[in-house]
Amino acid sequence: MPNKNRNRSFLSESNFSPIHPTNDIEIDFDRLEEVSLGEVELKSELLVALLEVIRLNLDAIKQAEAVNDYPTIAKCAHQLKGAAANVGVSSLQAIAMELERQAKAENLSSATDLIMALESQRLGIQSYVSTQLPQ
Repeated sequence: MPNKNRNRSFLSESNFSPIHPTNDIEIDFDRLEEVSLGEVELKSELLVALLEVIRLNLDAIKQAEAVNDYPTIAKCAHQLKGAAANVGVSSLQAIAMELERQAKAENLSSATDLIMALESQRLGIQSYVSTQLPQ
């Protein structure tokens, strides 16, 4: 059986936990390669599109958190989780999954930390796109 994690990469080192998120970005390059059909320009386009999804959903999550709008937070986190999974950004997916879980439980005890982690993921992906992929 092939090693499924062979092309999984951390852009920085540490032990990631969705409950104690870090600034680490974990990208499954096999998945990114698959969805981009191996085209570097398409990889960049997919990650730029992901950045826009993150921006839009983060804005909505922040507004919803201010008024304890749990359904909106859960919906936006679910969208982030799916978008991240589609392109193989598993660290973002894990954070969004935890935020979705908390919103559905109507317990946003670590929402502020998770939102900061989502923002950090956005910045990390943005940095990766601008430094590692041709524009």
